[in-house]
Amino acid sequence: MYKTDEDKFYISKTEMEEKLIALLGGRVAEQVALDDISTGASNDLEVATKLARDMIMVYGMSEKIGPISLKVDDVRELEFYGNEIQDEVGKEIKRLIDTAYSRAVQILNANRDKLDAVAQRLLEKETISQREFEEFFI
Repeated sequence: MYKTDEDKFYISKTEMEEKLIALLGGRVAEQVALDDISTGASNDLEVATKLARDMIMVYGMSEKIGPISLKVDDVRELEFYGNEIQDEVGKEIKRLIDTAYSRAVQILNANRDKLDAVAQRLLEKETISQREFEEFFI
């Protein structure tokens, strides 16, 4: 699993994909547990979308587009690559987000008892420490 406390100068595609799953976990938890969503995960969605975009446009992590960097300072610069590439970039970003979302749903459904236990504790205490959170998984 992706660890944020590691000090390194690179991150693998697998770690980025795991980070996407984690970022989407809050939104998925709402959907799974409440059958509704809120604005609570909006920042996580923003970060996840930027990460997916960087994976495709900066790090060349799309088999469909290939190992090229489409890093641009202004979205209009993307026009240089043509409409086909622009469309593919959008599709690839959506594919990464959709795949991560589906995986988060699978993980939370498989661990629904833990999700409910954490949610119950949060209703009681509002915040819990990392140690308290990890105790649910021992």
